[in-house]
Amino acid sequence: MKKEEAVESVERAGHTINGLYARAWDTALHPTEHGWPSSIASVAAIPVLSAASIGQMVGSAVVQQLPTGLFDTLSNFGKPKKP
Repeated sequence: MKKEEAVESVERAGHTINGLYARAWDTALHPTEHGWPSSIASVAAIPVLSAASIGQMVGSAVVQQLPTGLFDTLSNFGKPKKP
């Protein structure tokens, strides 16, 4: 995996988490539209999604700070060396 691919993957995960977070808040704040069980489940999901968002932000910062050569080294780890 190249660094650009890793950064893109982490960013995609962030967009997915943000979308789920927005939907959870919308569902939680509109129980008459979505139903009380869904609303209560969304209230319970909000802290979990908040933690996932923080984890994604930290992961993104770490991935962006790692040197590009490290990704090449890790991608080739365990592969037989060419003579």
